[in-house]
Amino acid sequence: MKKTMLAAAVCAASLSGLVSLPAYSHEAGDWIVRVGAASVNPDESSGLISTAATGPLAGTGAGVGNSTQLGLNFVYMWSDKLGIELLLATPFEHDLEAKGLPLHGFDTRKLGSAKHLPPTLTAEYFLLDPQSAFQPYVGIGINYTTFFSEDLTGFAKNELAARSLDLDDSWGVSWRAGFDWELDDTWMLNASVWKIDLETEASFNSALGKVKVNVDVDPWVYMVSIGYKF
Repeated sequence: MKKTMLAAAVCAASLSGLVSLPAYSHEAGDWIVRVGAASVNPDESSGLISTAATGPLAGTGAGVGNSTQLGLNFVYMWSDKLGIELLLATPFEHDLEAKGLPLHGFDTRKLGSAKHLPPTLTAEYFLLDPQSAFQPYVGIGINYTTFFSEDLTGFAKNELAARSLDLDDSWGVSWRAGFDWELDDTWMLNASVWKIDLETEASFNSALGKVKVNVDVDPWVYMVSIGYKF
């Protein structure tokens, strides 16, 4: 009898301990805010640089540099497994490169720079049990990228008589994956990645007339952040 009572007491204590454990879970109606470092790494390909005077210039193209800024995203849990996320950030600034112009007698390589903002709306599906502290997810969404503060280098202005750089805004599909690692019922760590379909046309006026080049920027976006749930 004493052994039975002891076993029952141990079982009751264990159940009590389980009940008192914090609920590390994503639930319908939760809001999650994540803040951290976001890095945009273009996986670009481009068409040939073309001028009004010459047409396409063989062996030329355009390049786009990387940029890291403060990233911010908000998630609303539509259900225990489905979240709706909005990605925001402080403006990213990218160096723009002209490739292959030395083949045609020009020395310009550093063309200029431009800033952009990439608001992205994503539907996310969380893969594991909602009570798990580890919450991996995948998603698909829509990205809008707007370019501004386009600027040409002094060298491009002097050698090419370049002026009025402009990059077209872009709409595209985005793919998403990442995970939350819950530290308690409020705070979490997050690591995530986006692949964004981003196409633009860069153009400027020059001594050879209008210069244009189509660029598929198609960046990978990486973010490491800390999240808060309420």
